[in-house]
Amino acid sequence: MAAAVVRRPALVRSAASANGATLLGMGPNPGNRPSKPHLVIGLGNPNMGDEGVGCLLAEKLAADPRLPQGVEVADGGADLLACAGRMTGRQRITLIDAILDPGKPGALHVFDGDFSGLAVDQPDAHSLSAVAAVRLLQLTDPELRRARFKLVAVAIGSAGLGPGLSPELEAQLPSLVDRVLAELG
Repeated sequence: MAAAVVRRPALVRSAASANGATLLGMGPNPGNRPSKPHLVIGLGNPNMGDEGVGCLLAEKLAADPRLPQGVEVADGGADLLACAGRMTGRQRITLIDAILDPGKPGALHVFDGDFSGLAVDQPDAHSLSAVAAVRLLQLTDPELRRARFKLVAVAIGSAGLGPGLSPELEAQLPSLVDRVLAELG
């Protein structure tokens, strides 16, 4: 018996739709032009504990009335390349992802346009880091070379099988939302 593949839809909300989130796919943008100049993409796997913090923060940001005008939020899951169609035509793209830093869970590390200090070693071509995916997308899409990329990395102590965040990181979510919102301004 073949296993069923379930793909979760991406959460997308712009500041203009204050009544809640709208679920959309991350394929090409209808009409080929984005409605908002700034796209925020939460990355991670919510079934891997703290590794899913980027997706959870995207969900929290999408529901937050303080989200700045001109910002759209999407849950990109674990595949940034699948978000390419939504990124094209944007002026700014902010990625929210987990970064392994066992000594400082919950710390925020911000890389604004310069990802040169981040390791991009890849064990194979089937699992690209966010930084490697951005580089590949910029090679293949001239419009993405002009976009301003920012990586907001949330330090996590570990990633393991199982849904939900560790109690330590869960307790820091309100503060993390506030700090990410400050980065979007």
